[in-house]
Amino acid sequence: RFGRAASARRLIEGKGFGMAREHGRTAQGMTRRSFLKGGSAFLGMAAGTAMLSGGVLGGCAPGEGGGGSSGGSQQAVTADGVRFTVYDTDLIIVGAGFSGAVSALECASQSKNAILIEKGPYGFGGGCGMNWDIVWRFQPNLKHDPTANFTLSNKTLMEKAAAADEHLPALLQVLNNGETAPRRNEDGTIKWYINSPSTLAIEGGFPRHQLDKAEESPFVAIHDRTMITDLVVSDGRCIGVMGIYLPTGEYRVYRAPATVVNAGAACWIVGHSTVSAQTLGSPDNTADVDMAAYRHGASIGDSEFGAFDLISIYPTGIAYGFNSGLGADASEYEYLLDKDFNRIFVEGDTTYDYDKFYADRTYFGRCVAKELAKGRGTERNGLYIDLSSKECQEKFRQAYRRSIDLWQKNFGIDVLAEPLEIGFEMYEHGGAPVIDENCMSVDIPGLFCARGSGVTGEYGGTMCYLNLRFGSYVVKQAIQWIDENGYPESADLSGVEAEIERLEDIRTRAGSQNLTPVEVRHRIQEAGESLQILRTKDKLEAAAKELERIRKEDLPNMACRDATLPYNLDWKMAIENYNMLDIAEMSVKATLMREESRGQYLREDFPEPDDANWLCTIVANDEGGEMVLTTRPQETRVSWA
Repeated sequence: RFGRAASARRLIEGKGFGMAREHGRTAQGMTRRSFLKGGSAFLGMAAGTAMLSGGVLGGCAPGEGGGGSSGGSQQAVTADGVRFTVYDTDLIIVGAGFSGAVSALECASQSKNAILIEKGPYGFGGGCGMNWDIVWRFQPNLKHDPTANFTLSNKTLMEKAAAADEHLPALLQVLNNGETAPRRNEDGTIKWYINSPSTLAIEGGFPRHQLDKAEESPFVAIHDRTMITDLVVSDGRCIGVMGIYLPTGEYRVYRAPATVVNAGAACWIVGHSTVSAQTLGSPDNTADVDMAAYRHGASIGDSEFGAFDLISIYPTGIAYGFNSGLGADASEYEYLLDKDFNRIFVEGDTTYDYDKFYADRTYFGRCVAKELAKGRGTERNGLYIDLSSKECQEKFRQAYRRSIDLWQKNFGIDVLAEPLEIGFEMYEHGGAPVIDENCMSVDIPGLFCARGSGVTGEYGGTMCYLNLRFGSYVVKQAIQWIDENGYPESADLSGVEAEIERLEDIRTRAGSQNLTPVEVRHRIQEAGESLQILRTKDKLEAAAKELERIRKEDLPNMACRDATLPYNLDWKMAIENYNMLDIAEMSVKATLMREESRGQYLREDFPEPDDANWLCTIVANDEGGEMVLTTRPQETRVSWA
């Protein structure tokens, strides 16, 4: 009901869906004086137009100037005459996916003003933007946390986050957020998709409704269609972010005493299948904020790790599409076939621990990778699944099961008549700032990350079932940090001018070879094919050389087909390509450096884990424009009471 009410209100006002967000509605829950607590001039700016003078945007005394409880906004201009808008608030949240939605609700519950920034349209993005209505709500059990099997680099963080987890049981959480009720059994009880000692998961529920509820709060403003391209760092402290409002091409700067990043996993670098990467991840998840942090000195860890599932790779127009495809995972392992249509896993065989498959997806993935290494995969390094039995169909997720009839009706493809070819998609990816026990970057104070390095390490990111926990925990820690450290006394915006110059160059340059951003994107993704679940030294080394060539030759010659400002998707893609190249290069180099198999992927030349030498986190740092990889010690496996 929240979504319908919000949509109706915008249409009645003549704004159209999403237009209220477009102009940056600000929260109404605090006074100007409370916003400028402590007498700080950091956020107190007079309305009107300011000039960047010596890189510092001046302010006014507390209580002066125009308002809005978020601190209002004002126009500023660079020395070259490029205008930008500055917004101020208590807390910035970047990313309106699963954890971003929970972060926004946490701000509202604590009566803290927040601006939630999302690259996608409609006020939500990531998994929420995909309206992931199937098995997105996972609830960890505190007494038997599934992370007990993980190798972590930050045990203290996981323990603190678990202790602070106040969320209600999964069903009640769904109903309280105005979502559709999950599936039930005939007797009215909850129909759990997963009901294990470690995790509960339900089908049903629409995560985007959490954002509708958050926006109804007087404390949360949602700015969608806004692409963040850089951090704003002053005296070593993150005081905000900046980027582009895509509908108009306007530059925007967002300032706050702390920034919470809920960036999604950058799986879009992995492979290419005519129209998409080999992932169900949102195409907007291109590591923009993580790589901005990297350029400002943040250590980026876990970039070699990812998590994979099996899904249809044909028709190519919907390949690797969770909501439109047909897939398989550990629960259907007995129906997997090799290229010769022989069963991969046979009942009674003792080669693998089949009971472990469902509880430990990384183990399942590496077992399948071992079979691929034997040459049992298809020409596209995939497998087949036999869907002809009712037992297999009943095990299918509802999202997949409903597609069986849809494929027959729309494509004339009867997947029950003959085996279906499936391939590996990456649904989680590492590569995020290294964080401390409070989810703050160890290198940049004021920058908090819900998906930081060292949360689940080899499992490829914080993963779905931790979004509730970390979306809430990261905001609590950011608010506490602000209370302890106060507001900055000034805001050095010299970096804003430099970033605008960089973005203007990308938009207006004329490359000698006229390479389009789409061509460069595909070349990065094709090199990223080396990051599939089965990884070989030859392919990784070839990918490293190709990515280096793209950096030296293709990026300087990449040119947009026009230099317009409004909705210039070439410009957007060109900016993203720089970030995708960074994260792809980190991932390839870290995999080559780690001479073992860990997590879900298998290195053919080092097929087993090597705890004696590689129980560590590999981190990448930008040292004078060069990517340098080092290792950080990692704690032993977590033991939970």
